[in-house]
Amino acid sequence: MNGDDGLAPPASLFAPRPDKKGPKTIAILLIMGAILMILVGWGDFRNSMADDFPDADLDAILDNYQNQEINITAEEYQDYHDEVRDDGAYSVRAYTLIFGGILVLIGGILLFRLNLLGVKLSLAGSTIGLIGGFGGTWMMAQVSSEMLPQEVTTVTELMSYLCGVCMAICVALAALPILNASARAALNEKVQLVNEEE
Repeated sequence: MNGDDGLAPPASLFAPRPDKKGPKTIAILLIMGAILMILVGWGDFRNSMADDFPDADLDAILDNYQNQEINITAEEYQDYHDEVRDDGAYSVRAYTLIFGGILVLIGGILLFRLNLLGVKLSLAGSTIGLIGGFGGTWMMAQVSSEMLPQEVTTVTELMSYLCGVCMAICVALAALPILNASARAALNEKVQLVNEEE
């Protein structure tokens, strides 16, 4: 491509082509993740306002632990619920996941419309969810270590790590459109008119 006259090919020949499908696919994943964040946060919000843990949920939890031969009574779990509520762990996780989820939801919608602001909102929301979700679950694990059998504490700690990993994936997904040159070229794409001088 380099002729005898020593001229290199134009730089525009190697410029990345805008990829509109990639950001839109990521936007759909972010929207689904945001809905999940908001639902988990809403459940924690309800628990933070409840005097007693809901009986239907408690029966399912106790049955699960009994199937694993972990001895825990309804009274012990209610005491754990009260301590977690009073300690603020439910509230930390609830407010950060709901607020972060709303930001990710709005960001996902904007990203689907190929707006760069959507990436920034999604990054902010998923980072808030990462910090608050991991922090709130870790607070629950600390309370569990004082009140419940070691097996239950281990499960709660694993849940905090799982929450952290899921939110870290959400952060990585939100960052992908600005890390990939083709996707970045599709965001806020504008038509530029070039006047060639004679």
